Amino acid sequence: MFSEFSSSIMLISLMAGALACFATFGFVASLYRASPDKYSKLLIVYSLLVGLGLFAIHFMNMRAFNHSYMNELSYFYLLLAFGFATSVGYSVLHTANKLTLPLYSLILSGLQAGLSGYGIFIFFSKAMLENQYEILLLPSLLAIAIAVGVGILSIITYYWLKSYDGAHRYSVRAFFSILISIGILSTHLAFNTCLGSVNTYGADSNILNSSFITMLFAMVLIFVFLTAFIVVVFYDKLNPNIVKRINFRNTTSVTNPLDSFDPLTKLPNRNALNQHLKLAAKRCDRLGDSMALAYIDLDHFKPVNDTFGHHVGDLLLVEVAERFNSAIRNCDYIARAGGDEFVAILGEINAHESIVAVVQRIIDAVKEPFFIEGHLIEISCSVGVAIYPRDGNLEKLKVSADAAMYKAKENGRNQFRFYDAEIEQASDEMQKIRKELLDAIEKEEFTLHFQPKIVSKTHAPAGAEALLRWNHPSKGLLTPIYFIEAAERFGFIDRINNWVLTEACKTINMAHSNGIQLSLSVNLSRQQFRNAQLVDHIKSVMEVYQVPPQNLIFEISETHAIHNQNQFKKLLSKFKFAHLKVSIDDFGLHPFSLTYLQNLEVSEVKLDKSFTSGVAKYGSALAIVDAVVKLAHALNLTVVAEGVESEDQRLALLTTGCDQLQGYYFSKPVPAEQLFAIYHKLNAHYSHSGEFSISDYLDLEAYSEEV
Repeated sequence: MFSEFSSSIMLISLMAGALACFATFGFVASLYRASPDKYSKLLIVYSLLVGLGLFAIHFMNMRAFNHSYMNELSYFYLLLAFGFATSVGYSVLHTANKLTLPLYSLILSGLQAGLSGYGIFIFFSKAMLENQYEILLLPSLLAIAIAVGVGILSIITYYWLKSYDGAHRYSVRAFFSILISIGILSTHLAFNTCLGSVNTYGADSNILNSSFITMLFAMVLIFVFLTAFIVVVFYDKLNPNIVKRINFRNTTSVTNPLDSFDPLTKLPNRNALNQHLKLAAKRCDRLGDSMALAYIDLDHFKPVNDTFGHHVGDLLLVEVAERFNSAIRNCDYIARAGGDEFVAILGEINAHESIVAVVQRIIDAVKEPFFIEGHLIEISCSVGVAIYPRDGNLEKLKVSADAAMYKAKENGRNQFRFYDAEIEQASDEMQKIRKELLDAIEKEEFTLHFQPKIVSKTHAPAGAEALLRWNHPSKGLLTPIYFIEAAERFGFIDRINNWVLTEACKTINMAHSNGIQLSLSVNLSRQQFRNAQLVDHIKSVMEVYQVPPQNLIFEISETHAIHNQNQFKKLLSKFKFAHLKVSIDDFGLHPFSLTYLQNLEVSEVKLDKSFTSGVAKYGSALAIVDAVVKLAHALNLTVVAEGVESEDQRLALLTTGCDQLQGYYFSKPVPAEQLFAIYHKLNAHYSHSGEFSISDYLDLEAYSEEV
């Protein structure tokens, strides 16, 4: 050990160390905001810069403590020392920018930093002092322990303060920079006790300078105390159980961190998200900054559950969460809001472009196919973005981002949309409809209207289609196109669907009481389509109102059937087992409809009105309808043509052998009382003449409805 040291050089080293540590805060902050594709490159550059700073500090400390014994430098050993210095920089920077900091990870990184620091000293000694000194074992162990402590303190400090936005931010950084610099100096003091003389300077090896020893132990004791204190406070604040997974960004804002994570994806849950959002908003208010809230909804996720099972769907969500976590920056925050919805809070946004870059990475993250348990799964996501405080307070911010997300879905999915004036107007209207829908459900403002279906050849009534209408107090009678989207978005659709089914069964029962054998077609929504208990629910309602299975037929949109073929086939099997009839609505919109029709157990197909409109004008349209009718008849299916509006269309369809017709030419949708009146008049005319007359449909006063 050395009895001489230069206090002036040591002071310069202390100041240089503090400046280097302060600059490292900037490196950490830059990495914290860096995108994943730039992170690795920046980490290498910053590690080299931190390594260069440590190299210079070590050089000054070697001059401070060993200035009398320096020989010619060995550049090979200096290069090795620089390599270890870079390793220290990498360990501190990379660990400080991890999303989580478990205790084991902190210890391992501290060991890497401490041992690399010891490596710097060893090779500096060899480079500057050659073989004049030997390494003493016990002092080396003490020095390594102190170096590990410095590494742990540095990692915790940079990890802890990288997103610190409290008062006196730079003063806090300066204080901890000085503290870490003192730790580095303490490490050098300890390292120098590891050297023992082997040649001419043997007499000096037993000379202990009292001031040197006093300073060493005082600094080491203070540093060890502060390190222990900071570690305890850090983990005590972050997690009461330090062996659990720790995420600083979440646990600072959650009362009970153990309940703040989604058990499936291990992302923060909705509760953690809300609390973090409040803190982020306070930070923006205090600093005058902005943040972006991104609502993320997976496109076509439900068919994955329906086709492959919920187990595969859960595994898919786990992989999606991992990809999202890799797509965001360290300064961002992503949580699972529930189901297939995720929410990201994007902080540290310097410009509009920085938001776009992150959101686009989120979208791109799920574009690549997923391979789960042998299944190739392709999905996408739609993202809506709102900016705080520009787009409103926290409550409105959520609604705004959600509205933008739905707009992205309407525009074709697999894209993002910023909240804007157009969406604001639509969102305000949607919120108004939401309130009105709640009132409509409570006040029973919904009603069913019925559009008759007739047998093509005999004009006999074949039944009717039940159509939902909203008797709006100020806008009059509204069709579902005005409110169905809001009903689906706000979770009212199940109650409305159940009401429609119940009212249809009531109407059939009422018709039977009036001497009418009425068959009704009821449309199934996409939500009902996915309900595993749908058939059981239908049977229970039918039993209550004593409705025979042959009096109900359920129409399913061909679009839903095409996109969910496996699920559709399972549903058809359940309907067949329950003796319930199914019709494919809007048939013919897809080019491969005819190829899969033979494999479906359905009773009826309804030709889309786009075919009906052209049968009287274009020979090609008539030929297509004729071919579809022939194929359907070969498969023992009934064919219904909807949208019939003229006598020419009726006659053209009659030539094809189409079984049933429906449209405004015969009747608009009418209330149950008027439907019953049509039936009574038809039956009375039949009893008198033995025929059914189209005029019995047309002669009744047309029912006027606002659409």
